[in-house]
Amino acid sequence: LDKTEADMFIAPNRPRPPRLHYAIFGLALFAISYTLIWDDDNLLPLSLHWRRQLAYLDTQPASPLKYGRTLIDQNYQALIQPSDIDSSFFRKQAQAQHGAGDKGYDDSTACDEVLLFMPHSFGHNGHGSQLNNYLLAAMIATFTNRAMVVLEPPKELNVFKSNSQFGCPPEAWKTAKIRSDAEPKKVGWNTNFPNGLSRLVKHPAWLSRGCSVPCQDSHGYQDWEELRIGIANNATEVPIPQEITCQANDEERSTNVIVMGGQQVRDYFWFHYKNKMLDRSQPPSLPAAEWALRLGAAPHEARVFGGLTDRHEIWDYASALSSRSGIMRFQPWIARDVEEYIHQITELPLDVPYDAIHVRRGDKLESDAKRFVIRYWDMLGHYDEETGSMPHAYIPFAHYLRQFDDDVECKKEPRLVYVATDDPIEVQKEINSLPKDSEGSTLLAKDACHKFHFIFSTLPEEHTAVGGFHLDEGPSKGDCEDRYARNVVGIADLMILAKANIFVGEFNSNWGRLVRTFRLRLNDSTKVMNGARPVLAREMRIAWGNRRPGPPGW
Repeated sequence: LDKTEADMFIAPNRPRPPRLHYAIFGLALFAISYTLIWDDDNLLPLSLHWRRQLAYLDTQPASPLKYGRTLIDQNYQALIQPSDIDSSFFRKQAQAQHGAGDKGYDDSTACDEVLLFMPHSFGHNGHGSQLNNYLLAAMIATFTNRAMVVLEPPKELNVFKSNSQFGCPPEAWKTAKIRSDAEPKKVGWNTNFPNGLSRLVKHPAWLSRGCSVPCQDSHGYQDWEELRIGIANNATEVPIPQEITCQANDEERSTNVIVMGGQQVRDYFWFHYKNKMLDRSQPPSLPAAEWALRLGAAPHEARVFGGLTDRHEIWDYASALSSRSGIMRFQPWIARDVEEYIHQITELPLDVPYDAIHVRRGDKLESDAKRFVIRYWDMLGHYDEETGSMPHAYIPFAHYLRQFDDDVECKKEPRLVYVATDDPIEVQKEINSLPKDSEGSTLLAKDACHKFHFIFSTLPEEHTAVGGFHLDEGPSKGDCEDRYARNVVGIADLMILAKANIFVGEFNSNWGRLVRTFRLRLNDSTKVMNGARPVLAREMRIAWGNRRPGPPGW
C-alpha cells in the first residue's frame, strides 16, 4: 500500500507465524483442492490491496443488471462496492464441496445435508438484527458444509398482511385494468412474489446450492415450525443441534436437515458452533481451511485462515471473506428504489468524499446501552448515584464529533458528514446549539480545527405520518407502503454508512456491527505470512462501548 492507501487502514504488525507450519499445511490443503482447474489470472481473484474508495459510487463501473424492462445499478445492491465482490467465486466452489460438478459441487449430493433457516421469528426486529441473523445462519451453513435453504411462512400463517415485514413494493401487488383507458388497480397480492426476508435479500445460489425446501412430501411448513419450536426449548440446555432425516423430494435418497429460526441460530452458534469454529488445537487447522474455501477463499488465503489462532483475527477473516463473496445482496426492486431515494431525497453527493455517523438511541437506551450512558456521565462527574439523574439519557452528539479529533487531518473546507439516526429531531437540536463559522459550517468549539456540514437521513413526507424511522416502529405500523418506505430508507442508510470514508458509530447497535463486517478486506497473504495483520479495516471510530464487535452476524 502507498501512504495514501495506508492512511485508510488499521494494520499494525503482529508476530510472524512459523513458516514451517504453513509449508506443511500447504501440502495438506493442496491435496484437497488439486482437482480444481485454475486459470492463471484467477489465482488472485481480486487485488488484495484494497483501493481507497472515498465516494459512494465505485470508481470501476459495473455492468448494470437487467430487471424486467429496467436496468439495475449494482452500486445500490450491496453494502460494498461492486468491484470488491469476487465475481469468480462460483468457479472456485469446486474445491470446497464434495466433487467438481458444473455448479461447483457434486449435484447428486448437493442437497443431502441442509440447514433450513426460518427467519420469520425475528420478523419484528430491525434491519440490523435480521440481517446479522441471516449472516450468522450462513456462517453455520458454510462451516457445517450444508446447503442453506430459506423457508418463509405461507400467506395464511404470515403475521404481516403484506406477507413480508419489509412492506410491499409495486411488484407485490396483482393489478388489473378496470377500463382500457384507466390506470391499473390493485386487485390482490402477487402470489409468486417473494415473502418475508426473501423480499429483501437475494439468497445466493451458491449458498442454497439450488436446493428446494426438503422433504415436502412428508413435512409442511407447520411440521417444520413445530420442530423448530421444540428445538428452541432445548437449545440452551442441550446445545447439540437436532438432525432430522427424511425422504428427499421425489427421490429415493434421504436428506439430513437441521432446522433453525432466529434465536436458535444464536443459541446454537454460541453453545455449540463457536468453539468449533475457533478450534486451533492442532494449528494449522484443516477444517478451518475447508470452511474458508467454502466462503470463496483461494488456497493461499485458506492456508492463512487455517493458521490463525487469535479469535478476533479469525472472526475478522471470516467477515472479510463473507463480504467479498457477495453473501448479502439485495433484491433488484430494493436496489432500484434505494437508488431513487438516494438521488431524489438525500442531498448526498455520490462522487465526493464523505464521512458518516450512526447515532442509535430509542429503545437501546433503556436496555443494554444504559450502563454506557451512565458511565459516560459519571466520568464527567454529572451522574448522581442516589437519584440516578444525569443531564441526558443519552450520549450527546458532540461526543461522536470528538472522534474526529484523533489523527484526522484538519482541512480548510468542512467535512461532509451523513447522519443516520433514529432521533433526528434531537440530534438536529444538538447541532444547532454548536458554534458556527462565518459560512455556516458547524464547529465543535470556536477554536476547533474541524468544520462540519451535515446531511440527514430523511423519510419521504408522504410516509412520515405513520410510524417512525424504525422498520417496526410504534404500535401503529401503517400500511405496507409506509413500511416499505421505511425499509428503503433503512437499507439506503446502511449502504451509505458502509461505504463512507470514515465511519463513527458503536457496536452496541446491530447496525454498527453489520456495517463493520462490510468494511473489512483481506490483506495480501504474502504480507500476512511475513507478519502483517491478516485483515484491513476501512477507518472506523468507536464513539463508546465495546471496542470489538465479535463474530460476523453476532
